[in-house]
Formats: sequence, structure tokens, C-alpha cells
Amino acid sequence: MAGMMVGILLGIASLVINLVAYERTVDPSMSMTPTIAPGATLQVRRVPGDQVRRGDVIVFSTAAWEGDDEVVGRVVALGGDTVQCCESQRRIVVNEHAVTEDYVATGEGRHRNRKYRVGVLPGHVWVLGDNRGKATDSRDEIGGATGGGVPLGDIRGVVVKAAGHRVATRAFVRAGLPGEPFEDELDHWVYVILVSGGVLFVGGIVWLLVVIRKRGV
Repeated sequence: MAGMMVGILLGIASLVINLVAYERTVDPSMSMTPTIAPGATLQVRRVPGDQVRRGDVIVFSTAAWEGDDEVVGRVVALGGDTVQCCESQRRIVVNEHAVTEDYVATGEGRHRNRKYRVGVLPGHVWVLGDNRGKATDSRDEIGGATGGGVPLGDIRGVVVKAAGHRVATRAFVRAGLPGEPFEDELDHWVYVILVSGGVLFVGGIVWLLVVIRKRGV
């Protein structure tokens, strides 16, 4: 019986952690295709903006861009970085490091041949969509007050999974830039707690059935 109660409590604990630390939302746009399909369910971990790293996919408010939308995009540069487009192989260059991004779509669109070189303001990140030709992202706001940057305080969270798949990339680390993308260790522990609770609960039921059977003999 004690095992069943512990199992129930662990199940409740995992549910509470999910409600407090995560939220689920849907991205209706095409800005992050092919990585995230329009309408895909996103698992978003609520974290402070200063925990975001290059390669992370984030959900952020466009309030600093005089908008009222929430947008999904990939962080390609942090405050103090210089980002430019593009070198001879059409790769973005961050702090003089060319980044190979195999996950991007390089089709037609208003940004296809756009060139720029921008210094990211401190306390901001620079965001691009994986649908690089058509995405709504920092390039649309280069002439704005933030120079295209997203204030850390406007970051709602990091997308840890989209349709059940991880979306962060180590492409920037492989290019020689420091800082691993956000690692959601909490998700692992929530899974462990949930499985442990399930095992204890089932074990408690089995024990209870055995006791009842013995008493009936």
C-alpha cells in the first residue's frame, strides 16, 4: 500500500513540475521549416533569457519590435557578437566563424540575397528562422531600435522539443564558438520520476492483489 501511495505522489510531482517548468504551444508559421512544421506542438521550457545559447530555438515576444506577437526562431548570436551574411558558401559568419547549418532551407524569398553585418547589443540575442529565405526574424528589424536584437527579457522560453524531436543544434560549437546549447536535464528527471512512480504504483497493486488472494484462500 505504501508503494502505491509513493507512486501516486511521484506521479503528482511529475505533473506539477511539467505545469510549472514547461508549457506547450503551437507554431503556425513557416519560419522554422523544415525543422519545425507549421502547426507542430512545441514543448517550451521556461528559462531566464541569460540561459539561452547559440543554436537554441526560442519563443519570444516581439514587443521590442513594436509588435504583439510571439515568434519562434533560432538564436545565432549573443550580445556583443558580430553576425554577418554571407560568405562564399552562403553561410552566416559569427565572430569571424563561418557556421555550417545543414538544417536550414535556402529557397526563394525576400531575404534570399540580403547581406548585412550587425553587432548584437548587450542583453540581446540575434534570431533567424531556419526557413532562411522567408522567415520573420531579426533581419526584419535591423533598422529598428534594437538593431534586430531580441531583449533577453522578451524570451519566453527554450523549445526543447517539437513534435517530440529535439531542435537545438551544436553547429555553432562545431564552428569554434563557445557555449553548448541549452540542455534540458529536468526533462530527464521528470521522466525518471514518472517511470519510478508507475513502477511503484503497479508494484503496490500487485502486492495488494496477492494479499487479497491469500486472505481469500
